[in-house]
Amino acid sequence: MEEMRKEQETLILKYIGQDDFSCPTYKALTGKLWKDTSLGNAVVPERYSGSGNEIDGEPEFPISTKKNIQFDPKPYRKEPDELTYRLLSRMKSDCEYFLGYGGRNPRQLWGTSVEGHIKEMRRLWESLPEHGKPEWLTDQDITEYEKKMLEE
Repeated sequence: MEEMRKEQETLILKYIGQDDFSCPTYKALTGKLWKDTSLGNAVVPERYSGSGNEIDGEPEFPISTKKNIQFDPKPYRKEPDELTYRLLSRMKSDCEYFLGYGGRNPRQLWGTSVEGHIKEMRRLWESLPEHGKPEWLTDQDITEYEKKMLEE
């Protein structure tokens, strides 16, 4: 009887993505959605139900503290290099625009010059851990952008 009651008090949450407010969102086996209002930054996520049980619903009520929470497989944690990836993606887009519709105008670049832009891209790329280098931008890609952008 005690074991059955403990099972009823256990809530298993599976990460399903982020809502419009960047809150990691989990789904319980019952179908109920829960949001982490600490945005994946806390050691113990701050979990609240979502209004209307919609992924983009506002956080409403906290999880009961009497519940035993388990994550399948583990709680979402914010990627520590997220901003570096975003900036590299933006800088890659700047290179594409510069070589296309941007008319090779250096004012369209984040770095305001080809040399400065490529130097910062390389610095950011090298700052990432070896296992975390993006597949969508390699060191060779940066070298190719540099060659194309410096051509007359």
